[in-house]
Amino acid sequence: MKENGIIPDDARTLINDLVALENVPTSRVSRIIQRIAEAMGVKVEGNASRRSTARIVKEGGIASKLQFADALKTAKGVTLSGDGTSHKHETYECRNAVVIQNDGPGSASRKLQFFLGIQMAVNHTSETQLGGWIELVEEIYHLAFESGLISEDDARTFWNLVTGFHSDHAEDQKKLFRLLKEYKFRCDRDLRGERSMKSMNTTELHDLLYQCTQEAIRKAGGPQAWQRLTDDERVVKFLAMREQVIRDIGQREFDNLGAPEKADIDFILWAGCCMHKEMNAFKYAVCAMELYWKSVGVAPLKMYNRDNSAAVSLAPDTAAAERAEDKTKGGAVKVASLCGAIFRHKDRKRGQQDSLRFFFDLELGFTISFPDTSNTRFQSHAEACATLITYHDLFIRFLEYVKENKASRTLNHMEKNVYDGLRCPQTITEICAIALYWLSVSVPYMREIRGPYREHDNVLLLGELHEHVISFLDALIDNPDLLLGADASYETGSLDGKVWERPEAFYAVHRYIKDLPHLRGCLIHLLKGARDGWLRFITEFAKGGPLSNATLEQIERAWMELTNDLCEAAFGMYRQFSRANPTVSLPQYNARKMYQMNCTSDFLRSLSPAMRQFLRRITREQDASGAAREVKLKMAKHRQEVAEHNVQKERVRQEKRQAADNAVATHQPILTVTELDFACSLPARAQGYLTAERLTMELRWHLKYGPDGVPKVMKEWGKRPNKITLVRAAIERYLLRASQEIPEPAPEARGDVEDPEQLVTIEDLEGYDSEEDYYS
Repeated sequence: MKENGIIPDDARTLINDLVALENVPTSRVSRIIQRIAEAMGVKVEGNASRRSTARIVKEGGIASKLQFADALKTAKGVTLSGDGTSHKHETYECRNAVVIQNDGPGSASRKLQFFLGIQMAVNHTSETQLGGWIELVEEIYHLAFESGLISEDDARTFWNLVTGFHSDHAEDQKKLFRLLKEYKFRCDRDLRGERSMKSMNTTELHDLLYQCTQEAIRKAGGPQAWQRLTDDERVVKFLAMREQVIRDIGQREFDNLGAPEKADIDFILWAGCCMHKEMNAFKYAVCAMELYWKSVGVAPLKMYNRDNSAAVSLAPDTAAAERAEDKTKGGAVKVASLCGAIFRHKDRKRGQQDSLRFFFDLELGFTISFPDTSNTRFQSHAEACATLITYHDLFIRFLEYVKENKASRTLNHMEKNVYDGLRCPQTITEICAIALYWLSVSVPYMREIRGPYREHDNVLLLGELHEHVISFLDALIDNPDLLLGADASYETGSLDGKVWERPEAFYAVHRYIKDLPHLRGCLIHLLKGARDGWLRFITEFAKGGPLSNATLEQIERAWMELTNDLCEAAFGMYRQFSRANPTVSLPQYNARKMYQMNCTSDFLRSLSPAMRQFLRRITREQDASGAAREVKLKMAKHRQEVAEHNVQKERVRQEKRQAADNAVATHQPILTVTELDFACSLPARAQGYLTAERLTMELRWHLKYGPDGVPKVMKEWGKRPNKITLVRAAIERYLLRASQEIPEPAPEARGDVEDPEQLVTIEDLEGYDSEEDYYS
C-alpha cells in the first residue's frame, strides 16, 4: 500500500476502481484490500487513510477531465447535452458531451460519451447555464495545459468543435442553444482576427492600435471626455475596443470564405429528446380530451380532496366552493395518479402494494406491480390506464375487500374517490381512450427509440419516423375504426405494425365499447390533441430548417443520443447517492461518477509517472483552495443579494404605487358627457386636449372611485379611441349612480308632515273658514 510513505500508482488505481466502480466506502478500502491479500497469501505493508483515499478518488476525477481533453485532439465534432433540476432548494446543472472521432477513411465514427459532472448554479436562467458551460470548458483546458497535454491554454478552440446541442423542449434550453451558437460564432471570429493580427507587420499593427484608440476616444465622448477618465477606465475602454476591432477583422476574414466553407464552420444543430416529445404530445392529447367533455355537456366525476369536498358540501354557493370546483379535476389521469398513491406509494411503508400483490396472486395465480404514478415516471399514467382497464373488475373488488377488512368498514377519502372513479362511465371512457393511444402510438414509438431492433441511433436521422407518426395519427383520426372496429388489429392499428404490447388491454377496451357511447368522440379529440403536440415538438425536422440542409457527413459530426436519459438519470443517481451518503461532497461524487461513466480506469493506467505526479499535486492544491466551500458561500451570497434586490424593488414599487394613488386622489375628473365631448372636439396639442395619458388618469379615477365597469387590466383599455369610449361609459355610470343615490326630500322639507305638537286639529279650525284663514 505504501512505498517510502507514498501510495504507489498501482495502488492508487486499485483504490479508484474499488471506490468508483465497486462502490466500496472510503473507510473500508484498506481493510478490504488486506482481507483479499491475506486470502491470497500476500502480505500488505502500509495503510491508506480515509483522507488519502478520498483524495485519490478526486485524482481519478481530474484524470477523467484530462481524458476528455485528450479525446478532443482527434475529434471532428462534439455534441453537448444538459439539464437542470432543484435539490434541497438549490439549483443543479448536469452536463454531458459526446466526442465524435473518425478512426480513418472508410471506417465508422466512434462516439465517446463523457459525463462532465453536476454543478450547483445560482439560478436556472439560460445565461447562467451558458456561463457554467464556459467556466467548465476553461477549467478543463487549463488543467490540460498545465499537465502538458495541450500546447495552448485557449478554450475558445473547443467551441469550434461543437456541432450539436441536445436537451428537452423547455424554452430556457432553446434560448441556451441560441446563446451557445452566438458564442461559438464569436469565438471563431475572435480567433480569426487574432491570427490575422499576428500576421501583420509593424506598420499595420500601429495602424490597428491607432484605430482602436481613436474609436475608444470617440465612444467615450471626445478628447475632453477621454482626458477626464482615470487610467484604469481608459485601459478598460481601449481593451474593449481592441477586442471589437479584432472581431471585425475576423468577420471580414470569414466573409471572404466561400458559402460551403462558411456553412461548415458555423454548423451546429439542436435536437430535442424523443422521450420528451412523446410525453409532451401525450399531455396535449389529455388536454384536448378534457375539452371534448365541454362540447358534449357531460364530464367525468370530479375527485375532491378532503378540504375541497368539505367546502363544496358545507358551504355551497360561496367563493370557497367556487374555488374548490375550479381546482378539482377528475378523469383518467386523476384516477391513475390516485391509484399510484394507493397501490404503489412512493413511501414503501405506506400504501396497499403488498396487499394488492397477494390479492392478485390469489385471484389469478400471478402478481402485478402497479405503474409508479406517484413518482415522476415516463408513460406511467398511460400504462396505469391500460392496467386499470385490463383488471377493472378486480380493482373494484379489491377496494371492496379493503373496505370490509377495516374496523370502520369504510374507505378513506382517497380510496372512495378511486372506487367512484372506476365506476364512472366518463372516466372509463377516458381510460379506454388513453389505453388505446398508449398501445397504438406511445409504445410502438418508444420501441423505435429504445427497442433492441431500432433502425437508427442518431436522433438527427429520425425525420421519416416523425413524419410517419403524423400520417399515422391522421389515418386514425379519419378512421377511428382502426382501433375501435370489430376487425381492428395491430397490423393497421399500431404505429409499427407489430403485436400489441398488452393484447389483454386491447381486448378489455373492446369489451366495454358497447357501454361507452362517447368513446369514439373522446378518442378522436385525444388523437387530434396528440397530433398538435407532435407538430409542435418536432420542429427540428421541418423542411427548410438547418437539419434538412445538412449533409450526411455533417449529420454524422453532430451525432446525438435519441433521448436525454443520461442527464435525467444523473440527477436520480445523485439523489439516491446523497440520501445514502449525506456527508459526501459534490466534487467527490462527480469524481466517482466521471471515473465510472467515462471508463477512466484504462486511461489512468496509461498515464506516465510524471502525469500521475501532476494529478497528485493539482489535487492537493484544489483541496487546499477551499473551492467547494466557496461555491456554497457564493450560493448564500447570491440569495442574500436577491433578497436585498427584491426588498429594494418592492420599496420602489410601493413608492410608485403611492405616488400614483396620490395623483389619482388629487385628480379633477371630467364628470359630464358634455365636457368630455367638448374636450374630444379640440384639435391635438390645443389647450384642454385629451391626451392618452389624461384619458388613462380619467379611467384610473373611475376605477378607484366610480362604479364597477372599467376593466381592471390596463392592457384592455386599448388606444385613445377605445379609452374615450370607456371614459364616456364610466361617466354615464357615475351619473346614474349619483342620481339613484339622491335621497327623497325629508317630510319636513316637503311640508306634508309636521311636528305632532304643531299639527292643526279640528278644534283649532273652529271659527275659521279654512286652514289658510287660520294661518293668516
